[in-house]
Amino acid sequence: MVPLWVAKDKKFFENHGLNVQLILVSGGSLVAQMLAAGEIQMTANAPASLVNLIAGGEKLSFFLGLSNTSPFTVVTQPNLRKAEDLRGKRLGTARFGGSSHISALIALEHLKLDLKRDKIILVQTGVDPERMAALENKAIDAAMLQRVATKVMTAKGFFPLLNMNQAKIPYQNTGLAMRRDFAAANSKTVDSLCRAVIEAYGFVFHKENKQAVKEIVAKNLRLPNVEAAEDFYLEALEELDRKPYPSLEGTRIVIKYVAEQNPKAAAVKIDDLIDTSWLKKLDGEGFFEKAYGAK
Repeated sequence: MVPLWVAKDKKFFENHGLNVQLILVSGGSLVAQMLAAGEIQMTANAPASLVNLIAGGEKLSFFLGLSNTSPFTVVTQPNLRKAEDLRGKRLGTARFGGSSHISALIALEHLKLDLKRDKIILVQTGVDPERMAALENKAIDAAMLQRVATKVMTAKGFFPLLNMNQAKIPYQNTGLAMRRDFAAANSKTVDSLCRAVIEAYGFVFHKENKQAVKEIVAKNLRLPNVEAAEDFYLEALEELDRKPYPSLEGTRIVIKYVAEQNPKAAAVKIDDLIDTSWLKKLDGEGFFEKAYGAK
């Protein structure tokens, strides 16, 4: 979310004539439902829940990939150090159908495990803080955790069984999405928003802005001090692509796993979800170079 926070804080949105309100919603499935209901105009979430909506008849556009890799690590109790140790165990995710849930399914296949055969139970245990607490209380045996949560828990002796980013497992994580009818009726707004977000990317990538970016992160995450934002800053640099086109291969994999839970999703085509036209327009006019070359 760092480019969105920066675009808001540094007035990149305002500079393009936009009045953007950022609303925190806990869980990708819920924010997707809000989009379908018309309560919000755009979402920043993983495509798994969007695929389910498209399978149900919604026409959506996933147009900018904020994070084109899975940020999750399978973190286990200290005594569980091999893939086979997860057999018969409980693995914590957020809401079913969301990013951590689909990442869990992909991770298990990578580890050559199967939910049914190996009697692994997926448990909806909330977002990272709730999953961390569940691990410490031994309510679950393993959890899907993001970078900073993983660092905290491994320092306490919990085991990082599989880092999906380091394993280079194709995946499409967080990105910007909207209804296609909104895009058609508000093309100038969408173009302006893309420009503001890319300018925010440029701000983040310039090393001299590190302190300012950390201050923005600390404020939005309500951290105790700016230095507590260091790991989040490094995570942003690691996850943000220089040209944030959504990953076609990663999205196909997401569709595949969603279809295992919802057979209707098998009919969803990549073009039903991904729309790269907005970024291609900026790319063609050299906007990335312009934004990243400026301070």
